[in-house]
Amino acid sequence: MHRIGLIGIGNIGSHFARVLREAGYPLTVLDIDREKMERAVTLGAHGASDPGDVADRSDVILLCLPGSHAVDDVMSGSHGILGHLRQGQLVIDTGTSRPETAVRYDTLCAEKNAGFIDAPITWRSQGLIIMVGGTAENFERGREILERLSYKLRHVGPIGHGQMLKLANQLILAGQLAVWAEAVTFTQECGLDPQLLRDYLEFPIPEALYGDDFSGGGQLALHYKDLGYILEVAHDNGANIPVTGIVHEAFKHAHVSGEANWTQPGIVIYWRRLDEQTG
Repeated sequence: MHRIGLIGIGNIGSHFARVLREAGYPLTVLDIDREKMERAVTLGAHGASDPGDVADRSDVILLCLPGSHAVDDVMSGSHGILGHLRQGQLVIDTGTSRPETAVRYDTLCAEKNAGFIDAPITWRSQGLIIMVGGTAENFERGREILERLSYKLRHVGPIGHGQMLKLANQLILAGQLAVWAEAVTFTQECGLDPQLLRDYLEFPIPEALYGDDFSGGGQLALHYKDLGYILEVAHDNGANIPVTGIVHEAFKHAHVSGEANWTQPGIVIYWRRLDEQTG
């Protein structure tokens, strides 16, 4: 059974830790939050001192990090993974990062006869969907572990293509949320009960869009980060995404004006403040 390293024990990483330990995998963990590490240790994981220490104790290393900047820190930073990689190891980035980040580390890992795949995730009601970019060989090396963590798993193309598909996922979800936020404020301004959208027309609009409490873990900041990646990728590939450009502005307004721990429904303040200005 593979020894697994896990770097990043937030909402997703803690889920990974629980599933992997229940399956009996030897697990080494690392997070900048010592309390999160201690919770994983209570599940039977071993705590590590730095990313290099994780690499020394693992056959497969899962990264569950908030973006390319964090991947760079643990891969190339002081005591980083690259300085400790051995032949045959595999690094799996399950966070949402720039596609070029995956391309870079695929090359650097290959120079050490190790593998790298991008395997970002998205939640659905049945569980996690994981989309993988990388070589077929590296995908097969990670398949057993990723199947444990997901209800749907697919190799979607060469390195970086997992991240490309995840960004398309984020584009759709952000646009959908923006339309819902606009519809809620539209009905309110027209004197209708906006709950009719949920209760009568049966749209799955998040309840948070109707209120003022958007706390819950900072997902708005992460989705705003993802929209920035989407605009970069669209620019590099000549893709036209005018609607997403507008949605990005709504997320930016909420990110700058709101609280650090807001969830995505906080973008509704963009429309509320527009209504205040025009009312």
